[in-house]
Amino acid sequence: MLIVTAVVAAALLVLVVRLFSGALSLSRTDGAGMPDPQFAEPAETVTRPPEMEGEDGKAPILDDPSAGWAQTELTPVDKTAEELGREEAAED
Repeated sequence: MLIVTAVVAAALLVLVVRLFSGALSLSRTDGAGMPDPQFAEPAETVTRPPEMEGEDGKAPILDDPSAGWAQTELTPVDKTAEELGREEAAED
């Protein structure tokens, strides 16, 4: 019975020591802890220096794939309502 009591007391002592050492490690302010990723600072934005900017403040785009695009106005329907109505009536 005495041995069981000693083992239980030793286990409780180890548990209490670990509890206090954990509490002490959490209360330290030496910066050794890991930063919380939820509150991480945003990454620094890298921009071009003003010397690389063009006259209008925009950098020139050397390979612009849209340079050869045809800029025409597109509409969903090329026919007027009357023409569509005539075609509908002709189908019936």
